[in-house]
Order: sequence, then C-alpha cells, then structure tokens
Amino acid sequence: MNSLLLIGLNHRLAPVELRERVAFSSERITAALHHIVARLPQQDVQAAILSTCNRSEVYVWTSDACLASQQVISFLAEYASYKPEELSEKLYLLQGEAAAHHLMSVAAGLDSLVIGEDEILGQVKDAYQIAQSAGTCGVTLSALFQYAIHAGKRVRSETEIGCLRRSVAAVVVALAKDTFPSLSHRTALLIGAGKISALTARALVQAGLHFILVANRTFERAQKLAHSIGGQAVHFDALSESLVQADIVICSTGAPHIVLHYQTIQQAMAARAERPLLIIDLAVPRDADPAIANVPQVTLVDIDDLEKLVQRDFPLAISTRQRIEEIISEELAHFSKWLGLRRNAELIQQIQKHAQNICEEQIRKTLRRAGDFNAEQIQAIQTLAHALTSQLLHKPIQWIKSPHDGLSEEEVESLVRDFFGLN
Repeated sequence: MNSLLLIGLNHRLAPVELRERVAFSSERITAALHHIVARLPQQDVQAAILSTCNRSEVYVWTSDACLASQQVISFLAEYASYKPEELSEKLYLLQGEAAAHHLMSVAAGLDSLVIGEDEILGQVKDAYQIAQSAGTCGVTLSALFQYAIHAGKRVRSETEIGCLRRSVAAVVVALAKDTFPSLSHRTALLIGAGKISALTARALVQAGLHFILVANRTFERAQKLAHSIGGQAVHFDALSESLVQADIVICSTGAPHIVLHYQTIQQAMAARAERPLLIIDLAVPRDADPAIANVPQVTLVDIDDLEKLVQRDFPLAISTRQRIEEIISEELAHFSKWLGLRRNAELIQQIQKHAQNICEEQIRKTLRRAGDFNAEQIQAIQTLAHALTSQLLHKPIQWIKSPHDGLSEEEVESLVRDFFGLN
C-alpha cells in the first residue's frame, strides 16, 4: 500500500491564516487535480483533494511516492504563495496504510474540530465525486474512498455518534447561549446561504432564536433558505442595515475574499446604542476582517476560536471512541485485502503475459528451424508449448495467492518480479 500518499494540513497543525491560503473551493478542485496529474506525466497517477474549513488534503496513488510528494508540495506552495520549505513545516505526509487509516478517521469524524460531526462525511463524498468527474480518481482511490465512506456510515449507525447531533452548528448555538443566555428576543443575520448556513440556522431556531435574516450574493438562494426557516431574505447590498438589527452574525460564504469589513461594522455599531454584537466566522477563507475584533462591543470568533468551546462542551466517551477505532480497523482490513487481491491479479496477469510471450517466441523459433509442418502438427506443437507454460506457472501462481507469513505485500511483489525478470 506504499503507493498511496497523503499530503495535507489541518486545524491541529495549521492556523486559519494558513489554511485559508491552501483552501480549494469546489470550482477550483478540478483544475488543481489536473495540475497535479500533469506534474507526474510518466506515472499512472490517481489524485483526489479533500478541502474543508478544517483541512486541505491531497490523496495520490502513484508509482513514485518520492517524486509525487515533491511535486504536490511544490504545487501547494505555489498555490498558497509560500516557499516550499516553509509550507512543508506545517504539512503532514502519510504513506500507505497510515494514509488510508487517516481518510477513514476523517470520514468517521475523529479528525474534526467537533469529534463525530455529521458534515464531514458529506464533504468526503463530495471530494470523491469531484475527483471522479475530473477523471483523476481511478480504481484504487475510488475503492479507498468507498471504504472510507462506508466506515463513516457505520460509525453513525453503530455508535451513539449518530444520535448526538454533533456539529459545528451545535457549537454555534452553545456559543450564542454563552453570550446571550436567552435567545428568544435575539435576531441572527446569516451571511451566506449554503449548507453550513442552513444547518446553523435550523439549530438556532430549534434553540429558540427569535428571528433570522439571510443575506446572500444570489438573492433567490437567500429567499429559499429564509422561507424554509421562517426568516427574511435581505439583499447583500443592504448588509449595513441588517447589521444594525442583528445580535448575532454568522458568516459562511464560499467567497475567496473578505465580505465583512471593519468599516462596515464600525458604522453599524455606531447606530446600535451600545448593544453588543457576536460575529461567528465559519468560513475558510475567512469572511470577516480580523481587525473587526478591535471594534468596541464586538466579539469576533473564527473557526479556530471554537476549539476551546468544543473541548469543554462536546467530549466524546472513551467507549465510543474505541468502538469507532474498531470500525475503522475493520474497514481498513477490508481495503487492504481488496488491494492485495487486485495487486496479485495484476502481478499474475503480468507473469502470464510474460510467459506467453516467451512461449510464442520459442514456438516461432522451433517452427523456423524444424522445416515444414502441416497444420495439424503446428497445432500440436502450439498446444504442447502452452500446456507446459501453464503447468510451470501453476505452482508459482498458487504461492502468490497464498498468505506469506513474515513478508509484506511489497516484499512478495519485489521477490516475484525479480524471480520472473519483470523489473
């Protein structure tokens, strides 16, 4: 499994200031995948990118992990306008089984800001579908993502994670209640009408929030979300007026730049009669200018600031974590078995092709040297040669298919290739 490579960064190792520079919107992932594959033209390379608020990860199946890692790091550094050696310090590089285990842990929610969150499984599915549509996923990465997605589904159906409703939206509600003990007279403004905004809005309504305003670049999407939660859509160019009404602002757009500026907040606060304002920026890249935190009566919280609250209010039972790890190990074993069978099948096909080529060449030489044969004699010679070839290959092929105590899959493959001269 050492041909599997993962290079990435996440909320545990890299601050949001760096993650936003290496973040890929859905629209940019396809082009990025094609750039990565183009850098490795001599390899049968497969690639997928998983990019969320908390991580950006590149998964590659390649015949040359060393070259691939160099090229992927170089690409990410160019994309983020970083020096490769500086970016490398914040990246993790996993290979083989460790990379497969990591993806399954991500799909299960163990590597999320909120352990066991629901949203990440959908994001893993999206990453898989985008790579498939881009034509870069390939058979092996497809299998890996399918096993990871299955692991995530099992975690949610076989453990208490599925009924705990753990999500970033739940954390937002907890933070809002910390700031405003009662939400019954409070108004929230959602900037962005995507999936995260919708989940957050519904969680706030269930928690008793009085009213929600929804602003989005596409007004029709704002109207659709507002209608579904009993709120009101507002035009994006009327953001200033909406900020005066709101007590809580939730930012979650896919914009590659700041959408909530310092001056806009400063002006809105001047018209609020000393009412405090809580701004929660869930976007990566960030939607809110970090300088907003300096405006009096404003509390600005970004995705990294939520971690302390998560650790305090959303612990995961040890027994639940253990069961999740068991599920991941089971699915990892299934993937390893599938990979071994596929690798053996490909190796056996190569051996058979190699042997048949030798057989055909020897038949041709024999027929040239031995003079004229009639059709029946030629057929008999060919049948004998192919039968001998099959008989000679039978035991080696059985050995390849059998378990090999003390030898890894890579060692077995290397040994067989050397023995048959396939290198």
